[in-house]
Amino acid sequence: MRVRLIISAALGFLAAGLSLPQQARAQLGLPSRTPSADSAPSSVSPASPRGALQSFLRLAEARDWVGAAQYLSIPTAERARAATLARRLKTILDQRLAIDVRAVSGAVSGDTTDGDVGGDRIGVITSANGREDPVRMVRLSAPSSGGPVRWVFSQATVGFIDGWFGNLGAPWLRERLPQTLMRVGPFNVYYWQWIGLGLAIPLVLLVAWGLGAVLRNLLGRIARHTVTDWDDLLLEHLRGPFRLLAASLAIGPSLSLLELNTRVDGVLTSFTRGLVLLSIFWGLLRIIRLAQDRVANAAWATGQGTQARTLVPLLGNFLRVTLAIIAMLVALAQFGYPVGTLLAGLGIGGIAVALAAQKTVEHLFGSVSLAADNAFRVGDWVRAGASEGAVERIGLRSTSIRTVDRTVVRIPNGRLADERIETFGERDRIVLSTDIDLTYTTTPEQLDRIRDALEAALRAHPMVFADIVRVHVVGFTDSAIRINVVSWFLTTDWQEFLRIRHDMLITFMRIIRDNGSSFAFPTRTVYHVQAGGTTPVPSLDASAPVTDA
Repeated sequence: MRVRLIISAALGFLAAGLSLPQQARAQLGLPSRTPSADSAPSSVSPASPRGALQSFLRLAEARDWVGAAQYLSIPTAERARAATLARRLKTILDQRLAIDVRAVSGAVSGDTTDGDVGGDRIGVITSANGREDPVRMVRLSAPSSGGPVRWVFSQATVGFIDGWFGNLGAPWLRERLPQTLMRVGPFNVYYWQWIGLGLAIPLVLLVAWGLGAVLRNLLGRIARHTVTDWDDLLLEHLRGPFRLLAASLAIGPSLSLLELNTRVDGVLTSFTRGLVLLSIFWGLLRIIRLAQDRVANAAWATGQGTQARTLVPLLGNFLRVTLAIIAMLVALAQFGYPVGTLLAGLGIGGIAVALAAQKTVEHLFGSVSLAADNAFRVGDWVRAGASEGAVERIGLRSTSIRTVDRTVVRIPNGRLADERIETFGERDRIVLSTDIDLTYTTTPEQLDRIRDALEAALRAHPMVFADIVRVHVVGFTDSAIRINVVSWFLTTDWQEFLRIRHDMLITFMRIIRDNGSSFAFPTRTVYHVQAGGTTPVPSLDASAPVTDA
């Protein structure tokens, strides 16, 4: 179960990563699903901050450092290092600044709403002493017309490049590691950082296992001194979630030691937070399972086991579904999706959602209605519409009924809540009702003796409901004198009632035989009319009437 849960969570995070919004994908350096900066609409002027930044990044990717240096406002004394400064700036942007090109103004005049008339700030880099240095682009105007010609990185930004570059990739390691390990690898991560990530994984797992063992041992000692076993079971159920939580919390310090670039660090931080949330929701699921089992066992102990088998799983499933929805919303928010906008959109599109989920909502409320009314419980024998059988499961959507033929009928709860439901499990006693047809040769004296003997036999039974025992002659049919027998027996077990009814019917047969009567069967009198007008001769025959001419 744990392995399946962890694998499912990993696949969920992978799927979320593959469908990240543009902002999160930009942090990781993944290709965009939307039109790239190079394919920006024609409304973006090349003489704008966005156009200049796109050109600089495109030339830097092509390793044309001389061309990229044209987008730097370099002092005259530093012109000889123009290519070096461009290369270092590209490295700094990769390592310390996650730029969303779409957020940069595409107008020739730049962003005029930020109060910076002569330039645009595209980011801030924190220096070694904690100072926040802005990364700005400024507009250069032509000497004659004063109109905008192009946008470049400001001289102040260029002046920060050497200081920023000196603090990249743990400078204290530069003197101790080979230059091969200081090269930039995939996702702009140094090779020594990739090695550090590989070593950090088993180290984090070891720390999580050790911390979990120590803390669990400490809490276990405390739990053993309590009078209840709830805390012991809780510690056992939360072992896996606690280990995952400890590992997630240990990842943060490991990442800070590696000093990864801003993009990768941001994504790994989001992934770490996702693992923390996963451990929390996993723990809540285990707590719900533990509470469900405990409540069900407690109900069995108090004699309410049948009702517990119905309500407790239903409530547990409802809590798990609610928790899954909350976890999904939190995960979407963690990966940068606008959950608030999504919820607002659900409000706007509520009619469409309601129409699409009409049946699902109907069945959900049907299950709540059945549980609230306590119409039946798991194990009850019921008749609902054309279906009859034992209730095996009551789910959020449907109820499963095992029929006499051992087939399973699943009825949606929305339709079942509107059905006429006959619950045999609610009976406090079972009725014996039958008609006894005697022949017309039975005398009134015999009828009285038979009636008294039948009533006495019923009242003599130890399980009869003595308040109501009815034995009466109720009518004369075409071929019999009918006696109606009605009584109740104090049992709810159908098999036991079948044995009682069998014994009583055999007793009825003996009483009728001992009193000189017999059971009637359908008969009719047929008159044969002979030729010459002689008197008809009656005879008994079970066939249809026949008249001889």
